[in-house]
Amino acid sequence: MNLNMGGQKFNNVEIPLLWGKRAVLQDKENKISIISLEGEEAVIEILGDKPAPNIQYELIEDGFKIIINDNELYSYNPGKKTITALSLNLPECEINNSNIRVGTNMFSGNMVSGFGVGIIVDERGLGMGAPLPDGLAKLVV
Repeated sequence: MNLNMGGQKFNNVEIPLLWGKRAVLQDKENKISIISLEGEEAVIEILGDKPAPNIQYELIEDGFKIIINDNELYSYNPGKKTITALSLNLPECEINNSNIRVGTNMFSGNMVSGFGVGIIVDERGLGMGAPLPDGLAKLVV
């Protein structure tokens, strides 16, 4: 996939931003979609800055929480494009026009080409240009 997201250029990358086991994508209108790659099949949780159909969620002051199997996993603020872990052990992620912030780290003006994952974020840390981890559901865009 080829796309620009958060001031980065992703060329020939399968997943531009992998936050835990969730693919984070941004469309041409700067709307965020988040797709869970846990389990056998990919599940869209957020589609175009809104909760996806058939996903349990709860409205909060600045956005909404995604709830899976009665667990509040993360919240999303569509105004600030911020993903905040609630029960997941992941740093906050914010995507704006000029950069992607992961915790206190800023990615700005980078080009990632030919990798499975452009920016990878997990419980151990983060990196750029990584192979696709084993055990993820297949992402078809």
